[in-house]
Formats: sequence, C-alpha cells, structure tokens
Amino acid sequence: MQVHQFYPTVAYGGAASNQILSLQRILRRMGYRSEIFCEHLPLLFEGRTQQIAQYARYSSPANILLLHFSIGYSTEVLSWLEQVPDRKVVIYHNITPHVYFAGVNELYLEAAQAGRKQLDRLRTLAEAGWGVSTFNCQELAERGWTHLGVLSIIFDPRRYAVRPDRKVLKRWQGGVNILFVGRVSPNKRFEDLILTFYYLKRFVRPDARLLLVGSARRMEPYREFLQALVTRLGLSDVVFTGHVSTSQLVAYYRCASVYLSMSEHEGFGVPLLESMHFEVPIVAYKAAAVPETLGGSGVLVTAKDHAAVAELIGLLVEDKGLRAQIVARQRERLCDFLPKKVKERLGELLHDLGA
Repeated sequence: MQVHQFYPTVAYGGAASNQILSLQRILRRMGYRSEIFCEHLPLLFEGRTQQIAQYARYSSPANILLLHFSIGYSTEVLSWLEQVPDRKVVIYHNITPHVYFAGVNELYLEAAQAGRKQLDRLRTLAEAGWGVSTFNCQELAERGWTHLGVLSIIFDPRRYAVRPDRKVLKRWQGGVNILFVGRVSPNKRFEDLILTFYYLKRFVRPDARLLLVGSARRMEPYREFLQALVTRLGLSDVVFTGHVSTSQLVAYYRCASVYLSMSEHEGFGVPLLESMHFEVPIVAYKAAAVPETLGGSGVLVTAKDHAAVAELIGLLVEDKGLRAQIVARQRERLCDFLPKKVKERLGELLHDLGA
C-alpha cells in the first residue's frame, strides 16, 4: 500500500505546503511510498512534485490519497478525483468565511463560497476527513462528515535554522516590538492590532513599535483602510513589512518583545507555534482554533478591550518573571507539534483506516 498526497500547487512558505512536505518525509520514514501530486507544478521544489496526469502510474484501490483542502479545487480536479479508485482522505486546513472578503476581494469571496460547497461533494468521495484542528473537524461535522480525526500541523524547527537577516536585526533589535505575522486579510483584524497599539504607545510604552509581517497582495483596499487608520490616529512606528524571506522572518521573531493576535478566524495558527519556538510571549484573542493551538499556554483575552490589552502587554514587557513563566509553558506546548509526536498520531489515523 502507498500513501500519496494531492494539493493544487505547492508554494514556498505556505502552511499547507510545509505540512505536505513534512508529511512526505514522515510517511517515507514509516515505510510508505509517498509522492506529492499537483494540478500546477510549482516553480520551486523541482523533482518533489508531479502532475496529476502522472498519477495513473501509481493509482490503486489499495492506496490512500491524502487530499489537502484549503480554498477549493478546479472542476478538472473534482472530475479526476471521481475517477481515481484510490481510498481518499481529505485533510481540511479550513476556509476563511466569505463575509470577511466583502468589499475587499470579490474573487476570494466567491472562491470561499464555492470551496465550502465543494466540501459537500468531497464528502461523497472521501471515506474520512482529518482536520488540522478540532475546530476544523467540528466544521466538517456540521456539514455531515462522520469519519473524522485530528492531524495537527507539524512544527519542524529545522525550517528556521537559518541566519537571521542582519539588516532587520540592525534596524529593529532593542526597544519594545509588538509583532504579528500573517497575510494582511480582514479576518486577521489588523485594525484591532493598530487600536491596541494606539493605547500602548500613548499611555503605556511610548517607545513601542508595531511590526506587521505579511503580504498584502490582492488585499490592497483593506491595506489602504489600515493605512488611513494609522494616519487618523497619528501613529508612528507602525511597520508593514510585506512578504519576507525565512531569514527575515527569523530576524523579526528575534526582535519581538510580545506576539499579539487579534484574529477572529484561524483554522490553526502557525505563527503561534513560531512564537513558542522563538520564546516570544503570546497574547491572543480567544477565537476559532487559537485556544486549541495554544493549549493552555500564552495569554488568552476574551474581549477586545484595546486599552486593557495594551496594559497587559506593558506588564509582560516589564515583568521578567511572568514573561519567563509564560515562555516556559509555551515551550512545553510546542512539543505536541514536533514531528515525532505528529508521526505517532498519523500512525493511529492510518491504523484506523486499516493501514
């Protein structure tokens, strides 16, 4: 029996793509033949992926085909899946609710709506659904899926074993840096980050900076709204970095004093794990899969009281003992996502399928 994976395309730095590559390594160590198939071959990862047209050479009713799903499939892919005799399992990375994209990106809005409808069609093709969080599994259950399991995101520390970017370190190291990492998207609620920073800078830490790391591509109307908010509040030291390399990302984490998330929708939240790894204390709004990912670590806030959250951040910056306690608990939590731990869970899920 072989265990292969499919995703429309593999992109450098994407959470789903990183998961696919990590799973391939684990599956091969478990003794399975495991290849990655895409509808569109990526520019990078040459030799790591194959087009779905090549899958006929591997296809068998005895095989398991893991279908990673995060936004939707083309009609060609859905037709292909209906013809493939392999046993199919959907790994659901979640879809941002379409309402967040209204007035920002109509293409994303329509894609999110279509993607959720495709979950119903995939339910008839797949024998199981695995969410990367219980939160994702609950959504599948609400849509009628029954054979469910959780296979969490794999955190591989080796991915971050690069030299931090010197220019980033030179510019931002020292001082109080509040960090958020993620695509500039309305569900992330960047406006709440900015409003919290307003209270922090005006009343708590005038020396603070807000570092917002992530691409705003195709979200330009939302980015313009955020820039207007920064201007209206008369704020300085709010930095939109745009897309960054791995070495730059590592440098920003090295510079961070506190990681702040006010996001309202996360199917998992990989930057939370990155913050744990770099020993940055986390303050996060309690929403979607965030509490599950933190697993009792970090600091959860249940209300968007921007002034109160700013006071909390100030306390974390000043109280070294409290900071150390939070970082220690985060370090413990991170162990649940290391490759060895996830490999055990993958073995259990495959065993449930009779593998």
